[in-house]
Amino acid sequence: MHADGVFGFICDTKNDRLWRSHLVSSRGTAIAVGDRIIQTYMAEGKSKTLELSVAEFDPPHRLTYAVDTPVRARLSFQCRPEATGTRVSIALSAAVSGPAALFAGRIQPEIDTLIKGDLHSLREHLETR
Repeated sequence: MHADGVFGFICDTKNDRLWRSHLVSSRGTAIAVGDRIIQTYMAEGKSKTLELSVAEFDPPHRLTYAVDTPVRARLSFQCRPEATGTRVSIALSAAVSGPAALFAGRIQPEIDTLIKGDLHSLREHLETR
């Protein structure tokens, strides 16, 4: 699928639950910097609702969400055209301090596994459309 289609799919919050395994719900629009998205995540049997803002919107290349609480974090989706379609990458960065910083090294492998699984689900979903 071309980058325009992949990027459009990723930006449409109605599609989030189709490929992002940890999401319970996602609502809002991601069509311009400053847009707000409300997402509820499930982790370790507990749900957490976060408000994200669109920090970067560069169709069809990059969408970045920013979160300010409970930690400052950025979640970026990048789409790069390739000869056979589109390569998608996801990057998550967070400024973790205090007691939570002690667990950062243990959490990163879990996040990497989650992202890898979500990218696999995204690919499977897009290839069957």
